[in-house]
Amino acid sequence: MEIKLHNPKQKATIRWILLHVSAWVLFIVLMVFTSRVYNAHYKFDFTLNLINYSQAALIFYGSNFLFFRYLPGNQYRKLAMAELVFIVLTCALLVFCGMILEPLIYGQPVKIPTVKAVQWFLLSTAFWLYVLLSVLSLGYYFARRILVHQGERREAEKKQLLAEQGKIEAEYAFLRAQINPHFLYNTLNFFYAKSLGCAPELSEGILILNDIMRYSLESNEDEQGLVLLRNEIEHVENVIRLHQLRFSGRLKVNFIIHGEINSLRIVPLVLITLVENAFKHGDLSSENHPVSFELSVLQKPGKQIVFSSSNKKKKGPLEAYSGIGLVNIKKRLAAAYGNNCSFETTDQAEHYQATLKINLTNDGKNT
Repeated sequence: MEIKLHNPKQKATIRWILLHVSAWVLFIVLMVFTSRVYNAHYKFDFTLNLINYSQAALIFYGSNFLFFRYLPGNQYRKLAMAELVFIVLTCALLVFCGMILEPLIYGQPVKIPTVKAVQWFLLSTAFWLYVLLSVLSLGYYFARRILVHQGERREAEKKQLLAEQGKIEAEYAFLRAQINPHFLYNTLNFFYAKSLGCAPELSEGILILNDIMRYSLESNEDEQGLVLLRNEIEHVENVIRLHQLRFSGRLKVNFIIHGEINSLRIVPLVLITLVENAFKHGDLSSENHPVSFELSVLQKPGKQIVFSSSNKKKKGPLEAYSGIGLVNIKKRLAAAYGNNCSFETTDQAEHYQATLKINLTNDGKNT
């Protein structure tokens, strides 16, 4: 039977033990330093301090046990009763150690504690020690509860994100499965061969369309679901070329690229959604306000991809707009990059702009 040491639970336990030991060392050093400041003749006595700090640990962890047992269930009455019993027992122990045990250890005569002596001892020493350690114990309780709550919330958010990512990937795969790619490619190749001799522009359009459909259905994603940015850009350029062919090159469209793109990867078919949105709703004939796409790779601590689209809105009756495409890419970006990406839109009366920013690691991969 194989016993694995240092599993996550064991590591957490060791981490908490080291944290407690460090805290107690700091507490003892602080108390010794304070004693030296207020008493120039103070000398550290190991036996005496061992007794005192053992009592302190008993008060701290005893109070902590009661807090964790009764506070989560709002059992305040039971907590008060348990604390009362614990206080009585603790005070009895403190009186025994301070007035009987210590004199025995140091060879001093032991006197039966009088009522006044016990009262003075408890009020001058035990009471303030108990208050201090109980407050620290209560603070520790709330700190643990906050940390546990935050951990549970992060775990729930992680599970929800994974579930949403799985749902999005399933929907994405379902959409792809609606088309038989081999039938489509064979049909396009047939049309291309038939038109090659008589209609060169038609042949070019069919060839571009074939590349567009092939990329959309077979984008060659890696294990993280990412594709090379240069392939995504080539896909965008093919879509722009196809639209230009449809309108004999009259469309006013600019696509500018800045920076090195070869080694970078990105979630597939995100840029094309912004491009198609601009073609659908933008004024493609404006000389002064052409449809503009710009992609920049910024060198930061890591790298950042910035893609923006800007267009003047077309006039006349507007096409029905559901916004499903933009909602879908927001979900896919959130699933892939989390807080390492942003997507902003500016929707004015005559102009529309969308800006996508994705932060990558130094090697150009998903952060």
